[in-house]
Amino acid sequence: MSRNVSPMSKSTDTLWPHTGVILAGGQSRRMGQLKEGVLMADGRPMIAHVLDAVGAVCQRVAVAGSCSGFSLPDHVAHLLDMHPGLGPLSGLETLLHSGLDSQYLVVTCDQPCLTPDTLGRLVKSALPNGLVFYKSGHGQTFDPFPGIYPAWWAPTVANALAQGQYSPRQLIQDSPPETVQWVVIPDNQQFQLLSINTPEELTLVNSANHRLFFKDSPP
Repeated sequence: MSRNVSPMSKSTDTLWPHTGVILAGGQSRRMGQLKEGVLMADGRPMIAHVLDAVGAVCQRVAVAGSCSGFSLPDHVAHLLDMHPGLGPLSGLETLLHSGLDSQYLVVTCDQPCLTPDTLGRLVKSALPNGLVFYKSGHGQTFDPFPGIYPAWWAPTVANALAQGQYSPRQLIQDSPPETVQWVVIPDNQQFQLLSINTPEELTLVNSANHRLFFKDSPP
């Protein structure tokens, strides 16, 4: 299990003063192996790229979930799911009840195309106490991840899980509109929000002339 994560180079004075969190607790049934440790085209684990992007934007970084397929660097906080096996909403419950922060940028370990610029635009647009997500200029929404989640949302998540509701997207849709903020992402940057769930998707991203994976290449 690799620890191949690039060191952060930005001064903490320039970073978002809150915590960036990567959810890594899924069983990866469709991928056939734990996604956090899956290797990308450059030979580095998928989650290492996500850690780099989040670490370039946020002052603190944490991982929520078992993350069994990757050895986390010492500077990354590790939160184990309160209710393993219940999906990303359980990871959110664990995070929002942790007391680590009042606001969190949350992504998933299977989003290696994310860039600091894309995550930075989201946090710079965030209001102090709201949910924040991307949408296209045509109104297509890209929730639930990446997204900004405030700690006050914890009881909402806990109540949903107690009632057998496990979809973050549905919970967002059911939230009062005034609590949700949408930020428009340009069409040519939407590929950065991709989640890679299957070997076929991994092959597509790794073999598409590096356009999707390597961050300096235009789509």
